[in-house]
Amino acid sequence: MESAVAVVAVTLMAYALVERRLRQTPISGALVFTAAGLLASDQVSGLITSSVGEHGVTAVLELTLVIVLFTDAMGAGLGPWATESPLPGRLLGIGFPLTIAVGWLLASVLFPGLDRWETALLAAILAPTDLALGLPVINNRRVPRLIRHALNVEGGLNDGLALPFVTIFLALALEEENTVGNGHAVSVFLRALLASGAIGMALGAGGALTLRWSARRGWSSRLWQSLALLAMATLAYVLADLIDGSGFIAAWAAGLVTGLVGRESLAAAQQTPQDVAQLGVSVSLVLFGALLLAPALAHATWTAFGYGLLSLTVIRMIPVAVSLGGSKVAPPTVAYVAWFGPRGLASIVFADLVATSGLPEQHQIVTVVMLTVGMSVVLHGLTAPWGARRYGRWYEATAARYPGIREAAEAPPPDRLAIPPVPPVPPTGR
Repeated sequence: MESAVAVVAVTLMAYALVERRLRQTPISGALVFTAAGLLASDQVSGLITSSVGEHGVTAVLELTLVIVLFTDAMGAGLGPWATESPLPGRLLGIGFPLTIAVGWLLASVLFPGLDRWETALLAAILAPTDLALGLPVINNRRVPRLIRHALNVEGGLNDGLALPFVTIFLALALEEENTVGNGHAVSVFLRALLASGAIGMALGAGGALTLRWSARRGWSSRLWQSLALLAMATLAYVLADLIDGSGFIAAWAAGLVTGLVGRESLAAAQQTPQDVAQLGVSVSLVLFGALLLAPALAHATWTAFGYGLLSLTVIRMIPVAVSLGGSKVAPPTVAYVAWFGPRGLASIVFADLVATSGLPEQHQIVTVVMLTVGMSVVLHGLTAPWGARRYGRWYEATAARYPGIREAAEAPPPDRLAIPPVPPVPPTGR
C-alpha cells in the first residue's frame, strides 16, 4: 500500500511541474497517469501489486465517479440549452441510444459466448464519453463555441444517462444466468432508478434551496458551500446505497436538480468540487493503469482489441453522423464530433461493478472495457491537440468565406457549460 501511495504522489508532483508545458503537446494528463500506473504494475516493476486492498481501490474509483457525476450534472444542467442549442439534444437523444444499439449488435456478432443481456451490458458500459481525456477538444478557442458546448454537455450528461441502461442490463444478465431470482430486474428498476432518483432529486432540491438561503444572508462562505456540495453528492450516494439502490443515479440526480435550483447562487462554489473531481480522476487513472489495464493487456485477445477499436470508431461515428443529420453542420464538424468521444472513468467504474457481480463471463466484459479505455487514452489523447488545431483552422477559413455558417451560431453563454471554457475567437463572419 505504501508503495502505491508513493507512486501516486510522485506522479502528481511530477505532472504538476510540467502541466502547462504539456498542454501544447500530444501528451495528455490521462496518458501520463495511465502510463505511470502501467510502469508501476505487477507485470512491470511491481510497485503497485494486486495486494493493494481491492475495497480501497473500489472506494477511490466509486467516490471519484460520484463527485464527477454530481459536478458534471450540476454544471451542464437542463436549462434552455435544448432549445437554444439543439446539438446536445441530438447527441444525447438520438446518438447516445443508437450508440448502445450499434455496440450491442456488433458485440453479439463478435462475442458469441456472451448472452444477449451481457452484450447489451458491454455496449452500455462503453457508451458514455469522458472529455477529461481530451480537454483540448473543448478548450481550444479556435473551435466554435457551439461545437465545444455540444461536446461539453454531451460529456457531462451521458454518463448519468448510461446508468439506467447499465443497471437494468446487469440485472437482466444476472436473471438470464439464474444467478438471482426472477423479478430481480423489476426490483432493481424500482430501487435503483425510481427510489434512488427520487432520493437524489429531493436531496438536490433541499440542499440547493438551503444553501441559497444561507448564502443570501451571508451566513456561509464559498469554501463551506463547496464542501456542502461535496457532502450532498456523498450523502445522496450513501442514502441510495442504504436501500440497495444506485448511489450513482442518486448523485447524478442530485447534481442535476442542484444545478437547476441553485445554479446562479452556487456557481462560485462549484470550483472546489471540480478540483476534487480532477484530482480523483488523476489518482484513478494511475490505479487503472496498474491494477486494471495491465492485467487486461496480459489476457487480451484480438477480438477484444477489435471490438475496442470499433467502439472508438464505427460504434461512435455512425450514431453521431445520424444524430447530426439535418442539423446543417458541415462534414468536417460531424467528423470532429464523431471522433472525439473518449471513454474514461464512468466505463472503468461500471466495469468494476461487473467484476464483482458474479456473472460467468464477467472477466471477458471487464477485459474488453479496460482495453477500450486504454486505447482511448492513447488515441484520443494524442490526437486531441492536433485535431482541435486542424478543425479550428478549417472553421476560421470557412467562416471567413461563408457568413452564416451553422457552426458560427451562438451557443448558450459560458456559465451554462459543465467545464469553464476558454473564450472563443470573435466571429469573423462567413
